[in-house]
Amino acid sequence: MLNMCKPIVATLLGLLAAAPAFAQANGPADARLAPSWAFMQQQMPGAPASLLEAACKEGTVMIYHGTWVDAQEAQIAAFQKRFPCVKVEKFSADTGQRQERWVSETRAGRRIADIIQDSDPGFLDKQASAGTLLNYKISNDSAFDDEVKKEGYWYALRAALVGIAWNTDLVSDDEAKLLSTWEGVTNPKWAGRAAVVDPSAGGVAYLPWYIWLNRFGPEFLQKMGALKPRIVAAIVPASAALASGDIAVIFNASETGLLPLYQKGAPIRWSLPEPGIGPMTGQAIAATAPHPNAAKLYQEYAFTEEGYGIWQKLGGAPAKRGFKDQRPVAQEPWYKIPKTFAPYDRADASEKVKAVTEAYHKYIGNAR
Repeated sequence: MLNMCKPIVATLLGLLAAAPAFAQANGPADARLAPSWAFMQQQMPGAPASLLEAACKEGTVMIYHGTWVDAQEAQIAAFQKRFPCVKVEKFSADTGQRQERWVSETRAGRRIADIIQDSDPGFLDKQASAGTLLNYKISNDSAFDDEVKKEGYWYALRAALVGIAWNTDLVSDDEAKLLSTWEGVTNPKWAGRAAVVDPSAGGVAYLPWYIWLNRFGPEFLQKMGALKPRIVAAIVPASAALASGDIAVIFNASETGLLPLYQKGAPIRWSLPEPGIGPMTGQAIAATAPHPNAAKLYQEYAFTEEGYGIWQKLGGAPAKRGFKDQRPVAQEPWYKIPKTFAPYDRADASEKVKAVTEAYHKYIGNAR
């Protein structure tokens, strides 16, 4: 009888020894991570339990993001509810400042940023080619078309739409009709009433200058310069000046700055003329991320249905295939997304920064 029990005991001992490995293959060993793991199984198909456990051990992730503060903070708050074991730190700056800090830290070998966001896809493409971005393919990769990602490197959080914005207390409905086309910004009616955002702010502030110059020629900038528009250094202060009535019109306004103010009741509206101008805002993981697993976990979350929806509701038009625009403004009868977008080569747009900036200073800056 004793001899018969030995095989049974051995089997039980073997099962007990294998239990940790079985738990690892099917879920985290720590029962406190069960809610996080359940969410991952639902919205991060293929992301392993080992990623969750490793991210929790690192415990921190640092995000370098832009001036879309409301959207970012909302997504961070939701992430930390799902994954309370990871603390999120953040650094916010406009595109030019953020790129400068990222490049200088990368060259110096300083490992600070885990995740980098940028509204200049050409910049992210360059960083991928230079080896400063981690090649990590998210589990929801197939939901993003080739035009809105560089597979395994960056994925688009939004299309950062650029339009012409006006203060409804200062611009009549009849005047606003002039702003339904890009050519409308050259109308003499806007002399002394308008502002432009300097292209050196980068990203969404730069792209319209590149497209205007290539599509309409230097004459377009010359006509705009003749109106002597006020020059504002960045998107957010330009939007604030519009909402306060300090200026009547912004020729290259970004929804990033407009939406939070509009939702708070500011007297502003905007048009998105054809062809649309809308660079992608991409998110990537640093190749030398000090918290690589926490960065991968956040990257996964940012592109789930939940994480993407929370960011998109405040951050801009969706770039994810088939994703319904959740912003309240999208339901307004006056709001219309362009049917066509101005095509442009991301690499060429990045290469032409100096030439475009020089044209801007010649026709706009010097006109002051």
